[in-house]
Amino acid sequence: MPGFSTKVQADTLPVAILISREIKPFIEMVEGLESALDQPVVRIFIDKNNSPFSHDPLYKGTQIDNYSFVVAVGPSALSYLVENNKLTQDTIPQNETSPPQNEDNRPQPGEALPPQHKENIFHTVVVPTKQINNDTRINNSMLQAADTRLNIKIIPHANTRKILYAMVLNPETIIPRGVSLCGISLNLFSEETIAKIKKVFPSVKKMGILFDPDNNSEWFQNAKNQGLFNEINSVPIYIKEQHDVNRLHQNENSDVDALLFIPDKTVTSPTIISHIIKQSIARRIPVIGYNSFFHKSGAALSFILDYRIIGMQMAQKIMTLSRDDLCESSTPAYHMTLNRSVVDLINLELGTSLPPELKVVP
Repeated sequence: MPGFSTKVQADTLPVAILISREIKPFIEMVEGLESALDQPVVRIFIDKNNSPFSHDPLYKGTQIDNYSFVVAVGPSALSYLVENNKLTQDTIPQNETSPPQNEDNRPQPGEALPPQHKENIFHTVVVPTKQINNDTRINNSMLQAADTRLNIKIIPHANTRKILYAMVLNPETIIPRGVSLCGISLNLFSEETIAKIKKVFPSVKKMGILFDPDNNSEWFQNAKNQGLFNEINSVPIYIKEQHDVNRLHQNENSDVDALLFIPDKTVTSPTIISHIIKQSIARRIPVIGYNSFFHKSGAALSFILDYRIIGMQMAQKIMTLSRDDLCESSTPAYHMTLNRSVVDLINLELGTSLPPELKVVP
C-alpha cells in the first residue's frame, strides 16, 4: 500500500488492542494494524458488563505498564481507558505569581491567542518523576496545549502517551479536557473533504447537513468556526424524530442544492436513509453519504472509510511514538465513490477536474 511500510517495528512489549465490540469494521481495522506491525498484538474485548477479557496467552489485564501501547478501538474502549486510568487527576488554579489576566481582554473560545496571553494561559502536564521509566518517554511538545478560556494547570496521568484511539466519533467528548491523546477519529468530514465535494459538484452552492442537534450541534458549530464550510453555504437540518424526516423537503431549508449525511447515531436507520435518498432523487437533489450503504441506496457521492488502511495508519502512529516523536491525531483513510447512474438521472453537472481518488461506478 503506497505510503505505508510493510512492517512497523516498535517496542518489545506487546501492543494491546482494546475492542469495544466484535463487529466487522473494528476487526478489519485491527487486522490492518496487525498486518503492518512487527510486534506481538494482544486483542482484548469488552463484554456486556463493560469488563475486559481475552484468551490470548500474552494478556496481562489492562494495566498500561504491561504493554508498549494500548489502542482503544471504538468509543466504549476509549471510555474504559479514560475512566480506569484516571487520566485527569486534579485541576489546580494558577499560583498568585502568575501575571494577572485582564478579564476584558481575555480571548473568547475559538479566537487566536494574542502574544501577551500565550505565556499566561496554558495547560501544563505534570508527570511525577517516579512514574517515568525507559518505556515511558514523554515528548514535552505533546504535553502542552494552549487554553483560551481558563487560566489553569491540569495534571493528567503519566501514561497518556501510551494510550491511542481509533474508530471513535467525536473523541473530544470522551477525552477529558487538557489530556492529549493521539489517535484517528471517525470525523470524516474536514475542510479537505468539503472542498472535494465542491470539486465534484461545482454547482452546489447551498448544502443541507443532516444531524440530531443533541448529538452533533457542537461538531457543526466547531466545523463552521474552523472554516470547513467556507466554500459552501451550509444549512443545519435537524433530524430528531420520524416526523422530521417526513417534513424534510417541506421546511424553510428545503431549497438546498445537496444533502450531506454525517455520522450520527440518531440518523442510522436504513429505512430513514433510503427514504430521504428517494425523496431527494425525485427532487433532483444529490445526497452525499459516508459508507457503502449510501452508495447502494442511491447517494450521488459517498465517502467510504477504508478500515484496514486505518489500522495501517495506527501502526504508523505507534512507530512515531516509539521514536519519541510528536504524534498528531488525524482523519481516517477513505475513498470516494461516484454513482454515475444517479448523477445522470438527476442531470447533475460534474466538475472538469475530478479528484484522482474518485471511483466512478456506473
